[in-house]
Amino acid sequence: MMSGSTLLRALAGASLLPLAVASPAQAQSRPNETYLNLEAGLGYSTNPELRLDGRSSGFGRVSAYGFHGWGSERSTSSVSAYLENTSYFRGLGNRQLASLNATNSTQVNEKVRVFGNLGFSADYGSQLSSRFFGAPSFTVPADPVIPATSVIVIGPDLVALSQRQYRVFGSGGASFVISPRDSLNFTVGAQRAWFKGAATANATAGNDLLDYNAYDATVAWRRQVNERLSAGLRVIGNRSDYTQGRSITSYGPQVTADLQLDERTQLGGAIGFVRTERDFGTVGGNSNSTDLALDASLCRDLEYERFCGRIARRTQSVALGTAPTTSSLAADYSRQLSARDQVQASVIFVSTGPVPELNTGRQNLYTVAGSFDRKINTRLSAGVNLSARKYTFAGPDPKADIGGSLFIRNRFGSVR
Repeated sequence: MMSGSTLLRALAGASLLPLAVASPAQAQSRPNETYLNLEAGLGYSTNPELRLDGRSSGFGRVSAYGFHGWGSERSTSSVSAYLENTSYFRGLGNRQLASLNATNSTQVNEKVRVFGNLGFSADYGSQLSSRFFGAPSFTVPADPVIPATSVIVIGPDLVALSQRQYRVFGSGGASFVISPRDSLNFTVGAQRAWFKGAATANATAGNDLLDYNAYDATVAWRRQVNERLSAGLRVIGNRSDYTQGRSITSYGPQVTADLQLDERTQLGGAIGFVRTERDFGTVGGNSNSTDLALDASLCRDLEYERFCGRIARRTQSVALGTAPTTSSLAADYSRQLSARDQVQASVIFVSTGPVPELNTGRQNLYTVAGSFDRKINTRLSAGVNLSARKYTFAGPDPKADIGGSLFIRNRFGSVR
């Protein structure tokens, strides 16, 4: 299963810089897989834009998800794209979402592996976080010890939640086996985030104040302690540049650990600190802080059931050129109930702390989503999607968005 934000995988459909550091194990030969899912549905939503002046509306929705994966004994590659158009019936017009990703992992020789990815996403009101599209068996999951991004699991740009959010990102790296028990990993990445549309009806112009470029680097060392346990050290660094000479730089070390509970279950985590330096440019002033940084994950992958959950906390640069402490929790679950029936679910919580420089309070986003689908035949299926989202901040909160839709889906290409 993969939710729209692809929270726990290196493919990272709508989010930030994938900076996964995977083990240097030999790649396995995988069959090629190519398919296209076309879906259409009708539904209702109480506040799809999560705005204070938001209105409820029925809608019609069409979407397409395409995937192509190929591999050999040494290399695994994939290209995927999700495109969606929703037409609201009560004056909200059309809204488009998109997520495009390309990934590769290549075992150059017994001691060197290289990996990388490129991606683009277009979101509105964090709606991608409540979408589901099938995760191909070809997908290579991110290393649970190293976050899918060098920052936080979910992009915490809550200040621009009711604007259209665009991201283009890429990363690449290499893993080197330096002894029978030790490996070194290096990753670099960059992303561009920009926003369109006024956040509120009376918002002023100048959305470029929210836009930013981010650059990341990670260096990690890992030692295999025994057959099930590995431990190591990583150093992460990030710089985010904004207009008017503003910038945020953060860096710091973390101790990591990875425990294989059984053949299908993996527990990982990291703890350390991050030093954050804020320069407010022409606005004036600067500030520094040192804060706790941690993350943990638990993933289980069975033949008919998948679960992956993650918690994280650290100082995170966001839109407006601020760096509040951000905490997040994300969990994805899917289960094949029978040869015809499948359920999927996701839970997301993101909280950004107060920003004294801007006199802003804490902001929180809660998302719960679920889906059930039944195969009518080998290519045609139908089902229902349900979701609930709530956004809170200092002041009157927008009403919650509660919605659902009935859909029908047809699959072209590979059939499972």
